[in-house]
Amino acid sequence: MMKTKKIYMNDWLTANARNQTQPADKWYVDFANRLLPLIDSSPLYAGHTFYDLTKTAIRVSLYFYDTIAQSGGWKVFCDKYRQLYHQTLPFYECTDYIDDEINLPDVCLLLWDSLSQPALLPDEDHPELQAFADLHAPFHFQNPYDKELLALAGKLYDEMDSLFEEAPIGEIPSPDSWMRNSQVLETPSLTLPEITPDSRLTKDVERCLKYSNGYPLLYFATYRELHTFLTQELKWEDHPDGLLADLKDEKNFVIYANAKGMLMAPGVAACFCDARNAAYNASTAAAEAYKLFCLPGHCPFDLLKYGIQHGLLPDAQLPFPQGKEVLQNNWDFITRYFLDEYYEGE
Repeated sequence: MMKTKKIYMNDWLTANARNQTQPADKWYVDFANRLLPLIDSSPLYAGHTFYDLTKTAIRVSLYFYDTIAQSGGWKVFCDKYRQLYHQTLPFYECTDYIDDEINLPDVCLLLWDSLSQPALLPDEDHPELQAFADLHAPFHFQNPYDKELLALAGKLYDEMDSLFEEAPIGEIPSPDSWMRNSQVLETPSLTLPEITPDSRLTKDVERCLKYSNGYPLLYFATYRELHTFLTQELKWEDHPDGLLADLKDEKNFVIYANAKGMLMAPGVAACFCDARNAAYNASTAAAEAYKLFCLPGHCPFDLLKYGIQHGLLPDAQLPFPQGKEVLQNNWDFITRYFLDEYYEGE
């Protein structure tokens, strides 16, 4: 349990990207400290560091600050989310939502955001660090309906509700950046490239489509099957060390032949429910398909999007109750949040 530790003015200023104080600041620092015992006593934060508790308390205080002022990072996030998805928030029902007041679903989403952790992006400049990152992968998708999350959100909401009339209005808006998922909402969602009679296709794509009678996806259960296809059908020259030698130990390949080129993904074919796919496995898909949506580099984004749009990933679900509903109904937001620059990336 936390004892004498507290949040200081400098912590608040850092979160606000400011050096100078304003009259309302002390009130919101005191409010964040008031939240700390509630957060610390929640089983949701068992084993978490004081930094984690501080981060959550400050973020809830920032939310309160923004709601009172009707400006800042929270409002920016809500405006962007509504413009993109034509609904109030991801995951939560907002039937009784009031825009200029505090709302329980807001607090639930803040806790989800504070506890969820995207995986580390592959570091091409420092590959020697990747093994360490793999061993200590921080990826975590918090269950947004966890009973402890809902209980803590209720307590934090009650604290804000009891002080709503006396909370001061801040003079300076909070920074957009404190809601980290605001930035990911700005990336345009692109349509998949269509092949037309005027498309200038690569030789590989032409040969793939000829082999499959025009179907853009090809599946290979083993490296040997893939190797045979690449050398015999695509006419790739073999290599003394083996063609695509780094993939020799992989299996369940998918090739996506499209107007931009040919994409290849190892280890994902079992997730694609397609009559042409002998490697499909429903139980594997149910257990592992969520990784395509959440782990950067696990699956080319255009292939993932094709699978979603054509109903080829019906088993995809997150590993907690209602996980299929959460993923299938919020897949675009989830991929933006967890894939980051890999969302609509090449």
